[in-house]
Amino acid sequence: MSQAMYTPPSVLGRMQTRALIVGGIGLLVCLLGAFLRPAQFFHSWLLGFMFVMGLALGSLALVMLQYLSGGAWGLVIRRVLESATRTLPLIVLLFLPLVFGISKLYLWARPEVVAGDASLLHKRLYLNVPFFLVRAGIYFAAWLLLAYFLNKWSRQQDQAANRSLQRRFQLLSGGGLVLYGLTMTFAVFDWVMSLEPHWFSTIFGLLFIAGQGLSALAFVITMLVLLVRYEPMSHVIARSHLHDLGKLMLTFVMLWAYLSFSQFLIIWSGNLPEEAVWYVKRLHGGWQWIGLLLVLFHFALPFSLLLSSDLKRT
Repeated sequence: MSQAMYTPPSVLGRMQTRALIVGGIGLLVCLLGAFLRPAQFFHSWLLGFMFVMGLALGSLALVMLQYLSGGAWGLVIRRVLESATRTLPLIVLLFLPLVFGISKLYLWARPEVVAGDASLLHKRLYLNVPFFLVRAGIYFAAWLLLAYFLNKWSRQQDQAANRSLQRRFQLLSGGGLVLYGLTMTFAVFDWVMSLEPHWFSTIFGLLFIAGQGLSALAFVITMLVLLVRYEPMSHVIARSHLHDLGKLMLTFVMLWAYLSFSQFLIIWSGNLPEEAVWYVKRLHGGWQWIGLLLVLFHFALPFSLLLSSDLKRT
């Protein structure tokens, strides 16, 4: 057997070791930051948490989407997606630091601030710490249950052919996608949008859902490109599969850009102070360069590259 087809576990082992080293160094830096600048630590942790959680939940959504659509594009990535969903218990643990930083992250969690703000007083029945934690528990319980049954039935399907399982997958995925959409929307409202409790956007949850699908797809394509040189993936993945995944990624890139621009256009054309303030802050103080980078490298460049059929096939 050629070297290119030999022992992918050893390759994965090296990747895991390197990732563990990088993660350990990152954790030490986080602990140092928590000691020196606790407020900034919690904001940074929230940013990292939302990104990592997005990979797991985006993978969960793509698995359910594949079971509903029945597309061949999902068969070659299902195992990688399922593996990503099994990190959700770790995601729950990564949420715990945010529990201890609620008062540092959110204005509505500070009684002295709420007492002097009529808007926050009006929202206190929803924006309060106990209810915030209860809702977080509901979100995680829903996601963990979906991941548990999808992985459990997938193992059963491997062990013995059972046509009834396919029907179960479809029924669970249909309701599961609706449940994912609702819980993810409210989770984003709670964890991200309430950082600025006076501002709101009804499309905010969809922005994150589209971003999670795009992130998960980029992650799984990266893994496939790394694994396609080894058994058993070398005999499974063809150029046509990568081409299909590239087209799906192009779709998610355009969806993310469409939703992002739609929110910007509607708020900016309306020119209402309570809405426009969110963009005003992000177009000054250096943040405008971050916005420009997003336009160029999160949309324009990938959109241009993914128009190439040859690039998608590799």
